[in-house]
Amino acid sequence: MNLSLRIFTVFGIPVELHISFLLLILFIYVLAFFNVISIQMAVLITLLFVTVVIHELSHSYVAKRYGVNIERIVLLPIGGVSAMEEIPKDPGQELKISIAGPSANFIIAIICYLIILITTNIISKDIYSFIYDFLTVNLVLGVFNLLPAFPMDGGRILRAFLARRVDYVRATEIAANVGKYLAIIMALSGIFIILNPILIFIALFVYIGADQEYKLILISSLLKGVYVRDIMTKNVITISPDTSISGALDLMFMRKHMGYPVIQDSKLIGIVTFHDLSKIPEGKRDISVSEIMTEEIILSHPDEPVVKTLEKLTKYNIGRLPVVKGGKLVGIVSKTDIMRALEILRARST
Repeated sequence: MNLSLRIFTVFGIPVELHISFLLLILFIYVLAFFNVISIQMAVLITLLFVTVVIHELSHSYVAKRYGVNIERIVLLPIGGVSAMEEIPKDPGQELKISIAGPSANFIIAIICYLIILITTNIISKDIYSFIYDFLTVNLVLGVFNLLPAFPMDGGRILRAFLARRVDYVRATEIAANVGKYLAIIMALSGIFIILNPILIFIALFVYIGADQEYKLILISSLLKGVYVRDIMTKNVITISPDTSISGALDLMFMRKHMGYPVIQDSKLIGIVTFHDLSKIPEGKRDISVSEIMTEEIILSHPDEPVVKTLEKLTKYNIGRLPVVKGGKLVGIVSKTDIMRALEILRARST
């Protein structure tokens, strides 16, 4: 179910509003309607999110110039999220992509300052105060994002500088550790000094994000040069579309595999998993697997890098992929295969 609404496209990048964001904006203006907050504050909060979109678009625009595919930008209550491919590992490119967002905030702040200078004797006190607040918000956002708390912009900038001196994995590890330490400081400040739950939430996001990104980079490094053909299971057990649900479950019990390609006339026509079979009531398990199998199959290729295959498995939340070459099934690769390979590669590197 799609919970986002596309509002416009810029630089070929779709910008979407998540339903939770729409509910938040509605809630803000309800508060303004009942005078809980001023209408000026409601508009300022709205413009804050517009600024976040500009911030993310700045990152995305520079990333696209370096060939990074941007799927979309989604506006959430916690801010904007760019769904982009892996950021280039070239330190110079990462530096320019990372600094683009805060730079946009500083440019907006400068524009606000110039407007204040030019119109000081013309605009009303309320408008002056509003522009000043908007200027301040952008300065705070720009400076905050430059904190070296990986995976925030400042942390990525730190990694870009470090990657010029040490290897990329080590640079990521250092930046991630700095991010974790800063996250702990932010969390303690939010609990004992400022008493701010938002700061605690941001600290949690930074800590988890730093840890996950380092693990992803480590996995990517370990799997470099490893292809699906190196780890796939070649002797694939398959079933026919006429196999009953009961028969497929019996096969799973005997072979201990949780998913099987469905083959008809030497052609792959689907895949069936334990999850598919377990949803069928016991009294209806005489029907064939062709009635419940997944026909829209995500495929892998023997020459595909294992990192790309892992991305597919994660993106689509599936456990295994059929490996096809020249239209024929030549193997199957699972998350278990990849995790086993990672354990061996990690042991080799230590």
